[in-house]
Amino acid sequence: MEKRYKIGLFFILILVAALVITLMWKRHTVSGFPNEEDIVQEDLNKNRSLSNSGNDAETDSKELSQVQQMNITTTFDTVCIYENIDKKDGSVYVEESKLPAKYVGLKREELEAALAQDSLAPTLEDREKHFQSQHLELFSADKIKVLRIYDTTQELSGFYIMEVDGEICVYEHDKETLYFRTGLNPANLPADVRVEVKNGKFMDTELQVYHFIESYSS
Repeated sequence: MEKRYKIGLFFILILVAALVITLMWKRHTVSGFPNEEDIVQEDLNKNRSLSNSGNDAETDSKELSQVQQMNITTTFDTVCIYENIDKKDGSVYVEESKLPAKYVGLKREELEAALAQDSLAPTLEDREKHFQSQHLELFSADKIKVLRIYDTTQELSGFYIMEVDGEICVYEHDKETLYFRTGLNPANLPADVRVEVKNGKFMDTELQVYHFIESYSS
């Protein structure tokens, strides 16, 4: 009886030992390979890392481009393109020319400031064309593009003071219809005013015309 008991106990111990070894082997096997959740998390981490790297590279590229733009200046070889738009009918006229000397060697911000300043004091030719405003549309070392706005609807009214046959005369907006003769001698006008009158000095209203005549009447 005692011998049978010992034999049974021996087999039980062997069975327990086998179970323990089996459990330990399974635990080791499972811990050695990542489960599905670990794989998904690892992929997410990799994607985040790649995304952050891409964003950093894009940011660096933008910053480099901005720095390069800030250092660009115009030169004598820079082409100047004017896109002239008439508000009267929306017509567009494009002309290309050499960059004016006063705009050479300027950065973008400096050129924008110069164009804005010139808008406040347009030339006689621009005033006659009823120039209104201008702004920079394209800027590079090779080419700049300036959008210029005109409004020729005002040409339907107004007057031109002109020198005709040695006398200052006032013509209507068409420069052909005589409004009246002033009797003024062009020689009595300042040199700069006489130049304007030879080209036709535009006046918006009759009141401006009369003020001009009174200013230079003897």
